Amino acid sequence: MITKKELNFFKKEGYLIKNTNSIDSLNQIQSFIFNTLNKHSKINFSNDSKINFFTKFHKNINKKKLNEIRVSAINDINKKNGFRDLYYEAAKELLDDLVGNEVAMQKKINLSIQIPNDKKSILPMHSDIYAGESPFEVVIWIPMMNVKKSSHSMFITNPRDNIKINKDVTTGGKSTLQKIYQKHKKKFKFIKIDYGQILIFSPIIQHGNVINRTDETRISLNCRFKSLLTPFDVFSKTHRNIPHFFQPYNIKPLTQIGFNFINAINKKKFHGSL
Repeated sequence: MITKKELNFFKKEGYLIKNTNSIDSLNQIQSFIFNTLNKHSKINFSNDSKINFFTKFHKNINKKKLNEIRVSAINDINKKNGFRDLYYEAAKELLDDLVGNEVAMQKKINLSIQIPNDKKSILPMHSDIYAGESPFEVVIWIPMMNVKKSSHSMFITNPRDNIKINKDVTTGGKSTLQKIYQKHKKKFKFIKIDYGQILIFSPIIQHGNVINRTDETRISLNCRFKSLLTPFDVFSKTHRNIPHFFQPYNIKPLTQIGFNFINAINKKKFHGSL
């Protein structure tokens, strides 16, 4: 259960790192990622060397095939029966306390592979709100190994500074995001997190990564969640809703009765309906 101190930290900083409430679920996730990357990269590491496999991944693959391997692994992840359940269970405590126990879960779980010195894997400073995401979402971000060094991780600002940075983004004219990032660089914090921990953050807050200057690959998963009963498509009609982008994960009987009633009255599917 999240403490009052942790809750206040999340409100102030826009993110929280906490040990998973189900290490068994997380270990099953890690084993599946190991097996699917092993299959598509054809490295054939033994099962007792998962961390070494992940961190040295770049040394054992044809880098020109990195994206092909990643896309194949993502397809496996999202076809695997029960994988979504494992993902939810690994972060259930955080989601229950910060979002609620009736949630919509992103239909597609994403996999990120950031190898050393790869410019293609850079994700510049951004806020997901500009891509049409709801301000009521969170991202559950799960690393497959310890992430301790700045360029091996992701950076994030806080809700207070985010407002100032967003103002520069929307009124900056010809200023590039990189120039705005450099201007506000001291307002960003690089996340340090161990395997076995979960990062939850608000994606409306500016975040991103830089070139990985370490000698280790970083492999992580991310997926968006939101309360089933908070608005979708707040600032744009991008169809980031149910059933296009999200699926209901937990839905209580009374909520289902209410949605069914709305559907019958309106004679069309309500965004929150099954």
